[in-house]
Amino acid sequence: MIKTISPQDMQEMEHAFLDGTGYPSILLMEHAAQAVTDALARYVSPKSCVLFVCGGGNNGGDGCAAARLWMQMGGQAEVWLMKSPSQMKGDAGINALLLSACGARMRILYSEVPELPAGCTGIVDALYGTGLSRPLDGISIEIVEKINGSGLPVIAVDIPSGVDGATGKAETVAVQATETVTFHRAKHGHFLYPGRDLTGKLTIADIGILGEWDGAQGIDILEESDALAMLPQRPRNCHKGTFGHVLVVAGSEGMSGAATLCTRAVLRSGAGLATVACTFPSLSVLQTNAPCAMASVVSDTDHIEAASCQELKMLMEGKSALAIGPGLGRNEDTWTAILPLIESDVPKVIDADALFLLAKYGGKTGRNTVLTPHAGEMARLCGAKTQKITDSPIEFAQQLAADMNCCVLLKGSTTVIAQGEELAMNITGSDAMATGGSGDVLTGMIAALLAQGCLPSEAARLGAFYHGLAGERAAEVFGARAVTAWDICENIRIG
Repeated sequence: MIKTISPQDMQEMEHAFLDGTGYPSILLMEHAAQAVTDALARYVSPKSCVLFVCGGGNNGGDGCAAARLWMQMGGQAEVWLMKSPSQMKGDAGINALLLSACGARMRILYSEVPELPAGCTGIVDALYGTGLSRPLDGISIEIVEKINGSGLPVIAVDIPSGVDGATGKAETVAVQATETVTFHRAKHGHFLYPGRDLTGKLTIADIGILGEWDGAQGIDILEESDALAMLPQRPRNCHKGTFGHVLVVAGSEGMSGAATLCTRAVLRSGAGLATVACTFPSLSVLQTNAPCAMASVVSDTDHIEAASCQELKMLMEGKSALAIGPGLGRNEDTWTAILPLIESDVPKVIDADALFLLAKYGGKTGRNTVLTPHAGEMARLCGAKTQKITDSPIEFAQQLAADMNCCVLLKGSTTVIAQGEELAMNITGSDAMATGGSGDVLTGMIAALLAQGCLPSEAARLGAFYHGLAGERAAEVFGARAVTAWDICENIRIG
């Protein structure tokens, strides 16, 4: 499992480790520099000329140490410095002076950015590190634009300069790295946009900090081995009731496809049984396209009516999990009908139109609930602008989870999952999944995992992980532009 760390926690943990063990801080810098040169050697010849762009702090010190190591390997190092070596403090200053003593060609940039050195084959970006939380300005912008316009492979030290290590934001410009070498643990900003795009390939390097000194919480990111370990066991001595029965409350006239996708995803994701509570106009579409599910008509009109409330409550009895919302419609009497289900303690996923109704009419969800909003739905639920949600997804997901006492899965290119003290991100998936109905498939997957006994946060993490993999598989078959939600559903492979 990848476990990120905030820049502030990283700094505090590093200081505690150094103070508590007496480990030489300059040795940490040497290990970091070695990891950078190892990465650099994957892109350029060890004898070639490389430009090292170094700021005045510890990130610049890492860059200076890497330039010295590159020269020791037989390469040529051209160095741009934001400060003279005598002005740099601590370990950074020591490494800058060592580099100068080694005869490196060094140029201090005061107000003008020179042309790239002749014959330069690569660039190391050691301008600013993960602690930067302000926009770049002045000559720094010109340097970054020169780096980005070079067309050369760029190795970023810890994080691309200009990216906020905590949020992934880049307020003005930022370096577009080919590969980023970060130290000890990945930072939040490596996985939040636009930082995730700017990071390029991410390498996490061990620089010698002992694990017992690292108690920072961070954010979990599942890898395949973690997902497999979290999945409920499937005994051989079983029957269809062993793996749960999901009630899908979805669909209305013109939106039967949403209910169909959700229901097919329930059955593709391991639930033993699925029943759809639907309107009569949706019935034929559902039974034709999801023949392995049962269907119960609760309304003869184009949407679920308030009069359907009692029948829905009866259908809920004995069910292992609920999936509520895809294609449901936004009528007030539909809200009246589904409210007892929303408030129940049956494990459930609330999505799409049910989220719209929840935001409009208010109310509390029962225990064991997963909300799956995209940024626009989240904005309605939180009373905020959509841009604010996309700027601060972690904070809003945590706040809504606390307010509603449930698990919140905030959908996006990087999905954020929050419940209580637990915080996770999902990074599987691709642009192929930006297609109508994709979220309906996710709803069905999570409901199926809830029905099989997963806790809400587990079902949300696993659902997002395998949903993303299904989208990636679909893109491999059809190409990203041709993928539909049906294709995603047909490519679900859990476990």
